[in-house]
Amino acid sequence: MNKYKRFIQNQYEKAKSTASGFISSRSEEQEKGTIELNPQYYVELKAIADLQSTNVQAIANEIIVQYLVSVNAQNESTPISVDQKEDNPLLYLDGICKREE
Repeated sequence: MNKYKRFIQNQYEKAKSTASGFISSRSEEQEKGTIELNPQYYVELKAIADLQSTNVQAIANEIIVQYLVSVNAQNESTPISVDQKEDNPLLYLDGICKREE
């Protein structure tokens, strides 16, 4: 009977360890996608969200999308005119390098 108790205890410990692993990995996954907002900004966004019948996460996501679009737009170069290239031959090289990327 003593062997049976040890077997049950070992099985219980294994199950507990496995469950603990699942719980901890799940909270780590949730933390990866979490950001902290300044409490003042949260209050302001919450008020706006309530007026728009949405939530703070949706507003924050939209703000992030708008920011990324503006950064990408700034990073896209404007076409270099032929006159500019003739005035500065290094601009030809710049154009060639950008084509290869």
